[in-house]
Amino acid sequence: MKFATRMLVMFVVLSVAGFAFAVDLPLDGKVDVFIPLTVAETFELDFGAVNDQDGTVTLDLLDAITVDASSIHAGGTTQSGVYTFSGSANQTIDIAIAANNANGLNLTNFTTDLGGGTFPLVGEALDGAGDLACTIGADLTVVAATAAEGANQSLNFTFTANYN
Repeated sequence: MKFATRMLVMFVVLSVAGFAFAVDLPLDGKVDVFIPLTVAETFELDFGAVNDQDGTVTLDLLDAITVDASSIHAGGTTQSGVYTFSGSANQTIDIAIAANNANGLNLTNFTTDLGGGTFPLVGEALDGAGDLACTIGADLTVVAATAAEGANQSLNFTFTANYN
């Protein structure tokens, strides 16, 4: 009888092990949907006029050339750059900036009125309307051997902004 009982128990165990059990359990997921970030230029970064000779000038956040050790600044209107980032209201964003230096006119050492004053910025808050204004200054280095003469030379840079 023991043998028959053991065989029955093994049959039941093997039969149960061969069946798959299904479970229906409703679960939830979530997602945050944000307005795509944009940036608009209010005032273009403008160093005024410089001489075609080696040197570096610094444009501060108040539209002034504050450093010109090589005396290359030749006047003209100077303007700090002012840009507005727009996106979803009351969210935080990270902002980086990179120069696309060319033609012997090199931008470096970007400064800003946000965060600690230097890039990259982390966790900057968009306001209730989804906007954040940012003023920037920078250093402009002229490399006379490759700088081209001419008015309104392009000084290119790129902002990269992401939701935090």
